[in-house]
Amino acid sequence: MTSSAPPSLSARLARQGLLAAAKQGVPVERLCEELGLRWSELEDPEARIPYAALDEILERAVALTGDDNLGLHMTGLDVMDADDPASLVILTSAHLREAMARGCRYQRVWGDGERFVVEDTPRGVRMRFTPVGPSWRPAHRHLTELALVQLAMGVRVFTGADVRPLRARFVHAAPADTREHEALFGCPLEFSALASDLEFSHADADRPFVHADALLNAVFEHQARRALERLPVTDTLSDRVREQVRRTLAGGDFSFTAVARALRVPPRTLQRQVAAEGRTYEGILEALRRELSQGYLQRRMSIAEVSFLLGYADPVAFHRAFKRWWNTSPEAFRRSRAGG
Repeated sequence: MTSSAPPSLSARLARQGLLAAAKQGVPVERLCEELGLRWSELEDPEARIPYAALDEILERAVALTGDDNLGLHMTGLDVMDADDPASLVILTSAHLREAMARGCRYQRVWGDGERFVVEDTPRGVRMRFTPVGPSWRPAHRHLTELALVQLAMGVRVFTGADVRPLRARFVHAAPADTREHEALFGCPLEFSALASDLEFSHADADRPFVHADALLNAVFEHQARRALERLPVTDTLSDRVREQVRRTLAGGDFSFTAVARALRVPPRTLQRQVAAEGRTYEGILEALRRELSQGYLQRRMSIAEVSFLLGYADPVAFHRAFKRWWNTSPEAFRRSRAGG
C-alpha cells in the first residue's frame, strides 16, 4: 500500500517566504491564519507542511507584496540552520561535487520527493531542480529560482571564491526584467528550457570548501541519517515504478501498462498518483536511462550493448537521447572519461 498522506516538506521554506513578505510589510501571522496555519508552529524545526500549503503561502505573498522576484529575495534568510543536519553535511563536505551528492542523499530531510538530482556533464557537473506537484503553478517559479540561487551563492560562501556557474537554466518563461537574475547568478541564463539546473566546471566542482572537516562531516552525516529515520516511512509509487522499470529495462516489457500490471495498480490510478508525487512515467524512465548510461559507458561495453541494456530497440534512438542528455555523443563521452 502507498502512503495516503500528501508529500510534505520542512517548514523552513515557508518561514523564508513569510520573512521575505514581512520585510515588505505583510502581517505574516494574519496571513498564516488565512491559510489555516500558525506562525508559532512553523518555527518548530521539526515541523513539516504539505507542498500545497507552501505553494499557497508563496502565491499569496506575491499577490500581497507585488514582488515578482520573491524567490530571489528569500535567499539569505534562514539559510544555515543549526537544527538542519543536512545543511551542515554540505557545509563540511570536501568540495562541491561531494556536497551535491550528499545534498541529494539527504534531501528528504528538507522535503519528500526527488527534487534535486546531480548529473555529470562533459563540461563538469550540474544540479537539476524539479518542484513537487502534479502540475506547474506560479509558486514553482519562485521555488526553482530560490533553490538555484541559493546553490549559486552558497558555492561562493563555501569555497571562499567568486565561483560562477557555466550556465543557469529555467523551465519557466523569462520574467519581464532579468537584471536581478543576471546579477545574482553571474552567468548566461536560459529560460523556457527543458530542465531547471545550474552547471559548474570540473575545476569548480572540485574546488575545496573552506569549512571542509572529515570528522565533523561524519558527525553531521550520522545526525542526518537519524533525521531521516525519524521521518514517517513512505512507500511512494514513483520509487516502485522506478524499481520495476529498472528490473525490466533490458529485454523486458517496461511499458506503462506492464508496470501498472506488475504493481497491481490500475493504469489511470497509477498515472494520477505518480503525478501527485510530482513525477511522470516518462520522466522516471528518462532519468533512469540517463543515470545508468554514465556507468555503462565507463565499462568495456559496446554502444549496441549499452543501448540494449537501456531498453532501446535501435542504437540510433539511444544516440539521439544521449546527445540530448549530455550534448555530446556516447563515443565522445567515453573518450573524455578515459582521458581522465
